[in-house]
Amino acid sequence: MPLQKCYFLPPISSFFIVVFSLLFVTAFEENEFFCAIDAGGDQQIICWDKTNKISSVSIFDFVPSMASLSGGKGFLCGITANNSQAFCWELFDFGINLVPKTFKYNSYSQIAIGKSHVCAIKGSYFLSSNDFGNVDCWELD
Repeated sequence: MPLQKCYFLPPISSFFIVVFSLLFVTAFEENEFFCAIDAGGDQQIICWDKTNKISSVSIFDFVPSMASLSGGKGFLCGITANNSQAFCWELFDFGINLVPKTFKYNSYSQIAIGKSHVCAIKGSYFLSSNDFGNVDCWELD
């Protein structure tokens, strides 16, 4: 589904999440770069910069469909739509999942990112689960 309107905000000092009716949007603080989940069914990642240049969807072909998305300083993390696992990647170095092996196969219901760390709440994004409430955190170099 095409993006109807896009408002660019002044530079920010930390990440934030804005919810539109069709997209979940996250911002990178110093890059003035925004990414979203296309809620049109494919749940693909779409990014654009302050000049309204939209990324090619093919750039993010390696990224699984996302149910949730959060941005940090130069990287993104999300919860995958098919299995609720965390998936993180650097903004300008595509192709490598940055989630440590210890946490790579856990299911999560929520994910949040700081400057160089990630915390996620265990559980399924879509289903209630007995394994929920515990928090895993890890640093990204």
